[in-house]
Amino acid sequence: MSNPYLGPMQPAPQLAPYARTLRLQSPDVSVQYFEAGAPHAPAIILIHGLQDEADTWRHIFERLAQTHRVVALDLPGFGRSDKARRRYSVPFYARAVLGLMNALKVSYATLIGSSLGAMIAETIALTHPARVVRLALVGGTIHIVEQPAAAPRSFFQLLRLPANDRRYFETLRRSPQAAYDSLRPYYANLDGLPQTDRDFLFQRVNERVWDEAQRLASLSVQMSLPVFLAFPGRWLARRIPTSPVPTTVIWGAEDRVLPIRNGMARAALQRDARFICVEAAGHLPHQEKPEEFLRAIAPIARTS
Repeated sequence: MSNPYLGPMQPAPQLAPYARTLRLQSPDVSVQYFEAGAPHAPAIILIHGLQDEADTWRHIFERLAQTHRVVALDLPGFGRSDKARRRYSVPFYARAVLGLMNALKVSYATLIGSSLGAMIAETIALTHPARVVRLALVGGTIHIVEQPAAAPRSFFQLLRLPANDRRYFETLRRSPQAAYDSLRPYYANLDGLPQTDRDFLFQRVNERVWDEAQRLASLSVQMSLPVFLAFPGRWLARRIPTSPVPTTVIWGAEDRVLPIRNGMARAALQRDARFICVEAAGHLPHQEKPEEFLRAIAPIARTS
């Protein structure tokens, strides 16, 4: 019997009509992205997190496109973008997002990033502030004051990560239900999502589990992240207090992936930054509580 989880990932129905593919010049990589809205409207770039895809924005994408030019990309290594064997890191992804903006002739935009995507968006805002009108950090920041429980605590744990990661994925491949249950830490109430969402996520997480190239890309990011946060990330974080980019930090009240204390500390570090807690939401409030999330970003998604 054929494996129903092998083969190209199909976009979420809400995004499928807007799919595009583009070859970037710097870095030299092909990306799939979704674009909607008037070409000359203010731009919003949506950046997903680790082991995710642009589909994470499926509940808010079309709503934002009513007033904005909205672009949501699959980061290289994930979704439908190129998944070449290479080193993937926050600086590489920052270059890829800027490369996409250049290719689409987007001089500046509001950046909204989730988890790893928030680190990427924040890096761009701190290194290229003229390219960022406003910034929204959703469950992620380079200013880490409390690490996730699953993060490597030592150099030796980091060395063991590849073998542990491979065994973990082999276990999930034997049980589609176990793969689905691996999503539970990311939501306050996975079972409370609409049935269409649960069906979509069941298929999607099992597609990820069987996508060896995506697994290796995710592993590459995990291996590079501690080094980034300890050195260039720490240096960049020193710029946060004087950042000229208006920033909103949004966190799910029940985030079990990255503790909410990180979001509160990040907002406190920058003058006039706003901190918004989304009740009854986990690490992905834009999926779990889309209406509340849209209200949270309304001030930064204004057209003026």
